[in-house]
Amino acid sequence: MTDALAPGYHTAVESAVRWAEVPPPSVVAELQNLVQAYALLTDEGREAELAALFWPDAVWDGQELRYGVATGPAAIAKLVLAHFDAARPIIHMPGPPLLTATPDGDVEGICWCLATRLTDGRTAPMIYFYYHDLMRCDAEGHWRFARRFLRLRFRDADHADHTP
Repeated sequence: MTDALAPGYHTAVESAVRWAEVPPPSVVAELQNLVQAYALLTDEGREAELAALFWPDAVWDGQELRYGVATGPAAIAKLVLAHFDAARPIIHMPGPPLLTATPDGDVEGICWCLATRLTDGRTAPMIYFYYHDLMRCDAEGHWRFARRFLRLRFRDADHADHTP
């Protein structure tokens, strides 16, 4: 949690210590919905709606979880949904995001998540990670992801060598 994503980005801990720089309540509510919409649309395999949650130049980086990197809404949705399998449903359970406003009007978010898949009547593996997001508002007042990094915390011991 102390590694910076790239030069110029805050670490998760640096974002956390800025906890009091919270965006206005109406923005917080919209961003909480954005985070939950991402999880639900991903779990249901809704490609077009998932793509709509991202800016045209957005970056999604799941390298730490061995999922790759994609740029742009269509490429992101395809990569995220590459693991979708209606016969083996997956569930993402994001916690409430820690949101901090940036000086330029964007919002950074840190959000824990647990993901698992139902296989043969059993949930496996359990993957514990966090999202490190940058969310930006367009001219019409719609918030979308400009950047979404998935940072691995750990996998359950029984499934440490497998990806869902």
